[in-house]
Amino acid sequence: MSSFTFIDYAIFIVYILGTALVGAWFGKKQKSTKDYFLGGRSIPWWAIGLSVMATQASAITFIGAPGWGYDGGLTRMTTFINVPLAMAFLIATIVPFFYKTEVYTAYEYLERRFDVKTRTLTAGLFLIARGLATGVVLYAPALVLSVVTGLDVNVTIILMAIIAVSYTVLGGISAVIWTDVIQMVVLWIGAGLSVFVIFQNVPGGWGEVMSTASDAGMLQSLDFSFDLSVEYSIWAGVIGGFFLHAAYFGTDQSQIQRVLTSKSIRESKLSLVLSGVLMIPQMLLFLLIGVLLYIFYQYAGDPNIDNLNELFPRFVVNELPVGISGLIMAGVFAAAMSSLDSALNSLSAVSVRDFYSKFFKKNASEEHYLKASRYATILWGIYATVFAFFASNLGPVIEAVNKVGSYFYGALLGVFILAIFTRRVNGSGAFAGVIAGMISVWMITAFGNVSWLWNNFVGAVVAVAVGYAVSLLFKAPSAEKVEGLTINMQNKNVQLAVKSRSEAASTVEEVEEAKDTKRWPIYLVIYFFIVIAFLLYLQNL
Repeated sequence: MSSFTFIDYAIFIVYILGTALVGAWFGKKQKSTKDYFLGGRSIPWWAIGLSVMATQASAITFIGAPGWGYDGGLTRMTTFINVPLAMAFLIATIVPFFYKTEVYTAYEYLERRFDVKTRTLTAGLFLIARGLATGVVLYAPALVLSVVTGLDVNVTIILMAIIAVSYTVLGGISAVIWTDVIQMVVLWIGAGLSVFVIFQNVPGGWGEVMSTASDAGMLQSLDFSFDLSVEYSIWAGVIGGFFLHAAYFGTDQSQIQRVLTSKSIRESKLSLVLSGVLMIPQMLLFLLIGVLLYIFYQYAGDPNIDNLNELFPRFVVNELPVGISGLIMAGVFAAAMSSLDSALNSLSAVSVRDFYSKFFKKNASEEHYLKASRYATILWGIYATVFAFFASNLGPVIEAVNKVGSYFYGALLGVFILAIFTRRVNGSGAFAGVIAGMISVWMITAFGNVSWLWNNFVGAVVAVAVGYAVSLLFKAPSAEKVEGLTINMQNKNVQLAVKSRSEAASTVEEVEEAKDTKRWPIYLVIYFFIVIAFLLYLQNL
C-alpha cells in the first residue's frame, strides 16, 4: 500500500494554485455585478451544463456516493432517476420563462408578480437553505484534506474556508463555470482509474464482481413497494425526487444563475439536456465504485473507517499509484472549491440584489455594488464555516445536502408554480402558501414515518393548495401584476427583451433554432424509461 508522497503533495499544491489563478484572472475582467453574477451572458451551453453537474455533484458525489454504494448498493439510485423528467419539465416551462424576464435572481420576478414581502421571504429562505448546504459542501473537501494530511478535520475546515473564500472573492460566475469544467474531467478520470485499480485487485474479473454483487443484493435499485416509509422506493424516487430536482434546478439561485449566463434560450435548454443525460451515468458510476469497494475489501480486509465519507478518499490515497493520488485528491479539493464558490456567488447575488440594494443602499454605483458583493461573499464564507463544524453529524454528505434542502425547496417550487401558471393568486396567498408548505414538511418529518424524498412533493402541493385558497379571500391581482408575468402571456416589454437578447446572441439564426427544441423534453422522457429498463436488467443479473 502506498501513501501520500512528496510527488502527490507537489501535484496537489500546483493544481490548487493553478485553479486559484484562473479565478483571479477572471476576477480582473469584472467591471460590474452583471459580469460578477452573470458572466456578461456569454457562456457556452456545454460549459454551463458541466458546471450544473459540478455544482450538484463534484466532491460531494466523489466522497458521498461511494459510501452510499458501499453501504446499500444501488438502492439510492432512485434518488436520481427522475432527473431527466425534472429537466424536461424545466426546459418546457420555467427555464425559457426566466430567461425572457431577464432577472438577476429568481426572487426579483416574484416581486413583479406578487409583492415585496413574497420576494423577501423566498430570497431569505434561499439564503438559509443554501447557506446551510454550503456548510456541508465545505465539510466534504475538509474531510478529504484531513484524511490526506492527518490534521484534525476542524483545522482543515478553517484552512479550506480561507482558501475557498479568497478564491471566490476574486472569481465570479465565469471563473466558477470554467473551473467546474476542468474539475469534472479530472473527477471522471479519477473515477475511471479507481475502477481499473479495483478490478486489478479482485480475483475473477468482471464476472466474479457482478456475481458477488448480485448475491449480496447490491444491484437491487428498484423497490416497487407502495409503503411511504420505504426511503428509496421507486415511487419516492420518481415522484418525490422529481419535485426535489425540479425545485433545486428551477428555484435555487445557484442553478438559475447558470441559465441566465447563456447566450440564448436554446443554449440554456441545451445545458440542461446535457446535465439531464449525464447526471444518471455519473451517479451510477460512483455508486458502482462503492459496490466495487465492498467487494474489494472482502479480499483486502476491513477498511477500518468510522465514517463512510472517508471510504473512497482513503482508498485513493492508499491504493492508487504515486502521483495519481495527488492529482485525484487535488481534483476533489478543487472541485469542492468550485461548488463552494458557486454557492457563495449565488448567496452574494441574492444578498446584494434582493436585500442590500433593495432596502439599504438604493441607486448606488456598479462599483459600489461589486464591492458589496465581495464583502457579502466573505460573510457567507464565515457562515458556512461555522455550520461545517456540525456537518459530520449529518451522515453521508450527499444525502445531508439533499435533506437540508428538502425543508425549503418544495414550498419554493410551489410558489413559483403559483406565480407562473396561475393568474388568480395574489401576494397574500403566495406568502401564506410558502409558510404552509414549510410547516407541512416539518410536520411529516416530526410526526410521520415517511421517506424524506416525499418532503418536496408535500411542500409543493400544500403551498399550491393553500396559496390558491388564501388568494380567494383577497382581491384578485391587478392587470400589471399578471400581464406578461404568467407563462401563457407576454406583453410588449417581454417581446422587446426577447428581441434585444436575440441581437446579443452569437447569431440570429441561433435564436431561431430555439423553436426546434420543443421535442427535447420528449427525448428526455424516453431516456428516463431507457434508464429504468437498464436498472431492471442489472437487478435481474
